[in-house]
Amino acid sequence: MGGFLRFLNLTSNPPSLNVDEVSYGYNAYSILKTSRDEYGKFLPLTFKSTGDYKNPVIIYSMVPSIAVFGLSEFSVRFPTALITTLSIPIFFLFFYKFSKRKDISLMGTFLISISPWFLFYSRFASDHAVAMVLVMVGIYFFLKMLEGKLFWAPLSALFLILSMYTYHSERLLVPPLVLVLLILNWTKLPHMKFKISLFLGTCFLLSLPLLYLIVFGQGMSRAGMVFLSQDIDYTRYVILDHLQRGLGENFLLISFWIKRYLNYFQPDFLFFNGLNMTNPGSFGLGVLFLFELPWLVWGIVEIVKGKVPNAKLIVLWILLGIVPASLTNNEQSAGRSLIILPPLILISATGAIQFFTWLKKLSIIYVLLMVLVLIQAYLVFVVHFPLQKGEAYMEGTKEAVLYALENKNQYQEIVFDPKRGVEYGDVVSVPHMYILFYSQYDPAKYQTEVGNFTSSEAHFNKFTIRDINWRDTGDQQKRGTLFIGSPWSLPEKELKKEEILKRIYLKNGRLAFFIATPKR
Repeated sequence: MGGFLRFLNLTSNPPSLNVDEVSYGYNAYSILKTSRDEYGKFLPLTFKSTGDYKNPVIIYSMVPSIAVFGLSEFSVRFPTALITTLSIPIFFLFFYKFSKRKDISLMGTFLISISPWFLFYSRFASDHAVAMVLVMVGIYFFLKMLEGKLFWAPLSALFLILSMYTYHSERLLVPPLVLVLLILNWTKLPHMKFKISLFLGTCFLLSLPLLYLIVFGQGMSRAGMVFLSQDIDYTRYVILDHLQRGLGENFLLISFWIKRYLNYFQPDFLFFNGLNMTNPGSFGLGVLFLFELPWLVWGIVEIVKGKVPNAKLIVLWILLGIVPASLTNNEQSAGRSLIILPPLILISATGAIQFFTWLKKLSIIYVLLMVLVLIQAYLVFVVHFPLQKGEAYMEGTKEAVLYALENKNQYQEIVFDPKRGVEYGDVVSVPHMYILFYSQYDPAKYQTEVGNFTSSEAHFNKFTIRDINWRDTGDQQKRGTLFIGSPWSLPEKELKKEEILKRIYLKNGRLAFFIATPKR
């Protein structure tokens, strides 16, 4: 069932490849064809991409699927869907290792296979989901190492460190989590000095390239872009409070961080709208199902009573796992906090078994309530999400690019405005990546052209990526030029009827793009 939910309509829901996905895909295609990224860097460990320096694992994982299926939506999303599907039986082993109970492990595996949190991030190219799976496997192998053979030590180290090359949050989480694992098993360590030495030595050796990138390269560039101090709410908060009360900035930053940290325990995030799959004000999906609320509470009670094995590790995993997400410039981020899903599901599964034991004859009524919640979740995934969140996934860009490619020979130049938006024309996209992706543009050729790009314009082949100003720059006089832009850059009232070649709409009927050419 888990695989079915992940692969069903994989290329059409989410409705379009997002910016990261086309960037991942084209860089993987470039690696496949030239062994270099889009900038010509040989087998890099960090990808400059659109300036956010992406991590390598998700990109390299796409190389085999692109080699087999070609550069397409399916080949880009296939690795994440496959990895998360294959992880489901491993989760059973993981839950059993923690709980020592088959009933809890089966319930946990069922919950992880239908989890809206895990399922959502399994259906597109997601470094969040892949990194979480790697951490889970690494911890499972660590626990196997404590009671098993020597070869579990390097395997545990491999998966834990590999997660740090997959997503940024794991770079902050894995080191303290390893420390917690060592401290909680302190009494066992003297009897397995060689195993621990092999584990730590492997961790150190595998992390050396990453440490080099962090110290001497661009390994911390992304972290600097999304750090808490960059948050607009924090900036306003600091300025206003500093002027009004004269408080120190460090104090304000810490208090602001504590507020963000506690936001991850809010019921709205956990059970109602944490996944941000619907518009604000509507009833969407939390990171957990609403029917898991009493199970989660019951599971916490079992932990407090001391009836849950490995309770300290479970609790510390959650408390530490929220730290990286809370340090970024988002009020709540379901992706960056996905790492806490395994212990949360384990708590929920523990509570569920106790809950149904207590409920007994009334269980059938609760199961019916569960079915209603699952129907609502199905409607969110299949109906509301594609209609309401298409623009977040740059819906319509593919259609605009394909039109331009089909008609390219008729024009001297094709100008694509990088700004779009239905409500406001301030959504910055990267249309050149979509052009590269859907044209399967020769990476070797592009690597010689990308160095000529400026901060405001990009030129390659017949394509120009820049702002369109239909009023002031004389764009409306440029005959033989195809323009692609949102209604904000190509105002319909200033376009002649014969100049509009095509309108591109989102699934919800809102106008995304005009494609036009001057006739004056």
